[in-house]
Amino acid sequence: MTIHRNGFQTPLLTRRGALGVLGGGVLAAGTLGASFAHAQTPKRGGTLRIGEAEGGTSDSLDPTTYFTYNMYTVGFTLGNTLVELDANKQPIPELADSWEGSKDAKRWVFKMRKGVEFHNGKTVTAADAVWSLNRHIAADSKSAAKGFLAGVSSIRADGDNVIIEHETGDADIPIIMGDYHLLIVPEGHDDWNNFVGSGAYVLDRFEPGVRFSATRNPNYWKPDRGWVDSVEMLFILDPTARASALMTGEVDVIDRTDNMIVDRIKALNKFQIIESIGTAFHESVMDTRAAPFDNADVREAVKYAINRDELIEKIYRGYGVVGNDHPVPPTDPFFNLELPQRPYDPDKARWHLKKAGLDSLDISLSAADGAYAGAVDTAVLMQASAAGTGINLTVDRVPNDSYWSDVWMKKPYTMSAWGVRPTPGMMFSVAFAENAPWNETFWSNDRFNELLVAGKTQTDFEKRKEIYWEMQEIVHRDGGNALFAFPAELDSYAQNVQGATTDAVARLMGCRVSERVWFA
Repeated sequence: MTIHRNGFQTPLLTRRGALGVLGGGVLAAGTLGASFAHAQTPKRGGTLRIGEAEGGTSDSLDPTTYFTYNMYTVGFTLGNTLVELDANKQPIPELADSWEGSKDAKRWVFKMRKGVEFHNGKTVTAADAVWSLNRHIAADSKSAAKGFLAGVSSIRADGDNVIIEHETGDADIPIIMGDYHLLIVPEGHDDWNNFVGSGAYVLDRFEPGVRFSATRNPNYWKPDRGWVDSVEMLFILDPTARASALMTGEVDVIDRTDNMIVDRIKALNKFQIIESIGTAFHESVMDTRAAPFDNADVREAVKYAINRDELIEKIYRGYGVVGNDHPVPPTDPFFNLELPQRPYDPDKARWHLKKAGLDSLDISLSAADGAYAGAVDTAVLMQASAAGTGINLTVDRVPNDSYWSDVWMKKPYTMSAWGVRPTPGMMFSVAFAENAPWNETFWSNDRFNELLVAGKTQTDFEKRKEIYWEMQEIVHRDGGNALFAFPAELDSYAQNVQGATTDAVARLMGCRVSERVWFA
């Protein structure tokens, strides 16, 4: 089964989900479990309780520090961006009510919406937006948004307009302005313990790694959003405990429902399970600076030694699709349909080892479920499949705590997980471009970097597709990312929660669940 989009085909993704076409784009969608009659007219009231799969004691409300999806959800509960991304990753007005770009995509003008107030009563202005955005591109900024804002030469205010100048041009700027990190706060605001935004809810309490709560903003400017009276989040990292909290009624919503538990939840016939494909990927990553991973044939051998189909069956229990060593999911309109899927092939793995001058290879893979739930089991299964290829893989089980600060991008071979960015250009910019802040493999390829600039400036779909197809092939063949799966994101909702939908941006309705759902 296929669905046509812009003249090419996108394959059906999973045995449980379905693909939908919204607004001319492709969206992986599915609702699993019981079917419930949804209220036609939203109503106000109640407290929405969310069980979040992530959260740490070092979390901060400063948007430049956001690293995990629990903070993205917190951020969108409290604040707004210039642009909102709809369920199909298309930009729609938010704090900017319109925008226009030059033909070469070097100059963008965003016109600020009038009459919007921050939680403290101050009117939202272009100066506030400029100050908020400039924090991410400052020389000393460590913001994750800095990578896909690379090339922005200036951000300034002109009356009610925000003017963004780009050195080479970037057609993705409107989509970038919807990124989780780019929340608009009052100019000069730096008291992050008392976050002030323009969102549907006002901060009540934030205990990093423990809980978050907020109450409805009575002056919220969106009349059709922010239905519940208050929002509470519990950061419950253990998947069993998170599912238990849902089933016992302690919370109304959970994200990242564990694949091993989802069938049990479905059997109760009391919950909605929303499945999205293409919003995340799992991988193992090799430091291309360090031996033996500085050899491209060694990297190829490692990739051929992964039995991806077995991982989808045993680790993901069918909830996901195999990856092909690049970060563009099959749901994306720029997905390279002509690039052959890399199979599990012990003979090719051994061939590449021999080409690298090796009869066998001893490597260690650092893994923790702090990377993602099931990462250790995945590493163990990878160890077993590699055994028949001449690769002796040892699983180094490291603590969950501080995995991202002390192991990832520190050890030569590690497990990793990402949320897929809305466009290939954004994803490539933040994690694959030379000198990108989160280039986790420290990889550099001159042709790839050249194409990245060309892709950003190209506004013709077919020409852009040609560029991104070649970039996928380069990463697939030469990169240090053994990207093996696009897991299904499984959000579970109590039956009385209305308005829940799949989303191509991220789980929990693009992390905007707080303002979008209501109670029956």
